Amino acid sequence: MSVTLQDKELPTHYFDLVQLVPLRPIKSIAAHTQAVRMLSRLGQLERMNRDQSEYFEVLADLVEQFERRRWPIDTTTVSVPEILQSFLADHGMTASDLGRLLGDRTLGHKVLTGKRNLTTAQIRTLADHFSVSTDLFIA
Repeated sequence: MSVTLQDKELPTHYFDLVQLVPLRPIKSIAAHTQAVRMLSRLGQLERMNRDQSEYFEVLADLVEQFERRRWPIDTTTVSVPEILQSFLADHGMTASDLGRLLGDRTLGHKVLTGKRNLTTAQIRTLADHFSVSTDLFIA
């Protein structure tokens, strides 16, 4: 019987984590699955130490790069308000929450209804908050 990632206690040192799931470009579904499992395990920790946190960040970047190449998102058929509504739903946020994030509580509704466009600074704020590319919010 082989030992799986699920069976092992997660290491607390960076290089020990790298031995479990190496930090290299992801090129297969199997490697992607293994990386996502590791991210999930780390994400379930009550608190990550610095090594675990830095490892998590790098591995998440590698997963994101693979997913962008493997499953690109076609945003040409989806409007910025629709994308925002999806992100808000995923994060349990309201139009008012969006407005507060953008600096004015009433602005969220205006952006979601298409009455106001986003500024460059607001696009950066949203991309940082949702950890996505600014390209998603450029019409």
